[in-house]
Amino acid sequence: MILRKRIGEMLVEAGLLSEEQLGEAISAARQKGVKLGRFLIHEGIVREREVNDVLSRQLRIEVYRPERFPVEADLSKLVPASVAARQQAVPLKREDGVLFVAMPDPTDIMAMDTLQEKVQMEVEPIICTEQEFDELMGGLYGIAADSGGIPQDIEDIAYGEEEEDSSDETDLKNLQDIAEGQTAVRNVNWILVQAVRSGASDVHISPERNHVRLRIRVDGILKELPTLPKVMEASIVSRLKILARMDISVRRKPQDGRMTARIGEKEIHLRVSSMPTLHGENMVLRILGSNAPVSTFDMLGMHAPDIEKIERVIKRPNGLVLNTGPTGSGKTTTLYTILAQLNRPEVNIITVEDPVEYRMERIRQVELNTRMGMTFASSLRAILRQDPDIIMVGEIRDQETASIAVQASLTGHLVLSTMHTNSAVSTVSRLIDMGIEPFLISSVLGLVIAQRLVRRVCPQCGQACTPDDEALAFWGITPDDAGKADFRTAAGCRHCRQTGYRGRLGIYEILEITEGVKSAILHREGEGAITRVARRESGFSVLREDGADKIRRGLTTMEEAASVVTAAVD
Repeated sequence: MILRKRIGEMLVEAGLLSEEQLGEAISAARQKGVKLGRFLIHEGIVREREVNDVLSRQLRIEVYRPERFPVEADLSKLVPASVAARQQAVPLKREDGVLFVAMPDPTDIMAMDTLQEKVQMEVEPIICTEQEFDELMGGLYGIAADSGGIPQDIEDIAYGEEEEDSSDETDLKNLQDIAEGQTAVRNVNWILVQAVRSGASDVHISPERNHVRLRIRVDGILKELPTLPKVMEASIVSRLKILARMDISVRRKPQDGRMTARIGEKEIHLRVSSMPTLHGENMVLRILGSNAPVSTFDMLGMHAPDIEKIERVIKRPNGLVLNTGPTGSGKTTTLYTILAQLNRPEVNIITVEDPVEYRMERIRQVELNTRMGMTFASSLRAILRQDPDIIMVGEIRDQETASIAVQASLTGHLVLSTMHTNSAVSTVSRLIDMGIEPFLISSVLGLVIAQRLVRRVCPQCGQACTPDDEALAFWGITPDDAGKADFRTAAGCRHCRQTGYRGRLGIYEILEITEGVKSAILHREGEGAITRVARRESGFSVLREDGADKIRRGLTTMEEAASVVTAAVD
């Protein structure tokens, strides 16, 4: 009771709670039998970071930082997992007779007394979030077979040739032994489970001088996991190489591999890459979906008029549909959403990708193998002999692939592909630079989609805000439009892991090749002229305008959209 009152008073003094809210919260927490701080956080009344900041200032307790407290494996012997879980205290560091422990609730004096008696040394609390506590528990004690239904072993299905042996003098047997040891298995399992549970697209395992840095990319942003001690590096790298069918004896050359992991009932496919760096081998794991995403155009964030353009063009029996944008902008997801609309038993669809990111029933999917001479161009030639109706080419990178895709479109096939250009209109210039004649482009090109991804404002904690005049001017939002808008700012709560955002959506340019646009292309008119014709004939809008619309609707924030949209409106 004293502790609850103390936390409540601190939050009131910090302006995070009113006296009335505090009284109601104390009563409700008492009825539920939970601590006041946990109740306030779980109900979304205050954010966990805010509570921790207040406690840190008032009690002069340090806030947990991964770089200051890398995981020390030996501490698992000092404090058993059962004790750490029961007392909600993970050992971080032992120094000069003091044991530093990470605690979501550093005011739990009874837990600290119990732990102090157990280890026979002074215990110093470090404030952490509940998520950080879970991650630290996994990093120190590993993932047990009975923990949340997560299996002890990761099932792997991999393919690809191993690299030729190098001149490294490596004890191969020793590397295999440590890679198959219990510690290595648990550490790799834990890393994969954390990534999958967080919805990560990539995992970065980066060796530093004195520790191993772990990061996962969630909604396009890299997020730190607890660091691991340097001694774990060799076992983790070797374990991943074995699973991905890479050569564990080769450490001074880049390698690529593939693996499949089954976590509970979920199967994921991973592309694994290693790169020698100053402090060891850097590993990056790209997590690929096991099945095509169940998405519709409106779920991707498209407006009804743009959806109508896409559906109108893809109903044609032939033509070229291009999707443009930087790496990681969601192009593949958009193309698979189109394929889902076209996927019928009477249609033969074949794709060639690098790599195959999603698996979809009834579609023949081909993965590139450049070592065996399978490039986009050579695969596309082979596909044309397989009687396809619809072809998806992962990317048009060169003149040869572009020419074959155009010829396929001319001969009765619907071809979908991606290119790396900054806007929809500049795609026409890029094709001309590749050597495709304007008369061919105007004949086959049906639609160009340019896109970027932005993070969605968390629906639980997004707060209304009033942008300043400069911000409104940047987005071309008039005072009248601003008065009707639902501007939001990202706050942060437990539902969004304190980021203020949950999930992502696209912002788009949809350029339909109308008769006027065809004429402009045929006469080699500039991008500005094509844009003006497209605006007049099909209501074409550029990325910044679509971003401004999503800002007005409260789907994302001005800061988030500005990070991916910089081009001025014509």
